Amino acid sequence: MELEKRIEQYTPVKYNPYYWWRRFKQRETKHPYTILQTRIEHGDFEVSDYHWWMMWEDKLEQDAISKERNTDKQHELRGLYGERKRRLATDFEKDEVKIKSEMYKAFRIEFRLNETELEDKMIEFDGTLSEFYYELKSKQQNKIASLTR
Repeated sequence: MELEKRIEQYTPVKYNPYYWWRRFKQRETKHPYTILQTRIEHGDFEVSDYHWWMMWEDKLEQDAISKERNTDKQHELRGLYGERKRRLATDFEKDEVKIKSEMYKAFRIEFRLNETELEDKMIEFDGTLSEFYYELKSKQQNKIASLTR
């Protein structure tokens, strides 16, 4: 059910011979200069769209194969969907690296931390990204308040 709700959010695209394995347009993200809190609330650092698209392809493949009785056609469908999912997986890996690097950069700029400090704090923290943001923000405000006293 969650998968179908996610897929409904995406805009279908017309067939493109250069990117034939993509059925949808990627979600719009906020500009990198937008406030970090807004970007987090908007979902810019959520799991890549390609993750949901691969799961959707699995569902479509199962539906298509269950309707087809000819084993040769079933094999052909498995090959087509397999190649589509392989290409989506490649896109997913690239997109996840991009999302992670943008997230780290935004947090480093906002809180003036180096990458190892940020990673250590993320590993120690148990919660969502927005909770992590508010935790760092409150610590930063407490630090500033203690310095001004």
